[in-house]
Amino acid sequence: MKKFYFILAAAAMFLAVDANAQFGVGIGYNHLNNVSRFADEKDSEGLDGFYVEATYDWNFLDKGWGSLGLQPGLRYTFAGESDSEDGGRVSLAEHYLDVPVNVKYSYDLGSVKLSAFAGPVFSLGLASSIRASVGELVTKTNRYTGATIVKGNGDSIKTDGNGTDYGRFDIKFGVGVGATFLENLNVKLGYNFGMLNRYTGPKSDNIKSSMHTGVFYVGVGFNF
Repeated sequence: MKKFYFILAAAAMFLAVDANAQFGVGIGYNHLNNVSRFADEKDSEGLDGFYVEATYDWNFLDKGWGSLGLQPGLRYTFAGESDSEDGGRVSLAEHYLDVPVNVKYSYDLGSVKLSAFAGPVFSLGLASSIRASVGELVTKTNRYTGATIVKGNGDSIKTDGNGTDYGRFDIKFGVGVGATFLENLNVKLGYNFGMLNRYTGPKSDNIKSSMHTGVFYVGVGFNF
């Protein structure tokens, strides 16, 4: 009999947690800003793209002043740019897999629920490449490994890289705000501040070198 009551209590707890949990999907626009500093020189790359994500909202505290919960997620991010230079074309493409883990505060106004969130974003660079083309000659370089493929006139040459000074991993601190309409439709915007130095090359006490990535995004989503 005690086991039966225990099972009922565990089931009740599970249903209570599940009732306060929501699975969601979203899509939106993002702008990546890669800032590099080498000695006294500063350079930045502005890349535009999109993201697709899945989130799981779990409210563990619900009071008169609002609700507090956790919102872990999984996000695929793409960003790139393309420019014409000296009769040729240079394109840059970045692909990331991000895992945001946000603490989320929400306040229900009736017709709309407002929210604010913040937390770490664990980021892994899946692929990063530079593609340059002049006439029939096309060169593509992996920014993480340094491997290069050169194609032209029906020939193809591949060289293995020995690594570069561009690190794959990053931890960002994200902040943002959002609003939910009709109980399920939501919009949000936020910014992720790159915390880690992605420059992995030689370091010197006299010359400071760093690479940091910031991400602005705005998107829409649907909660089930």
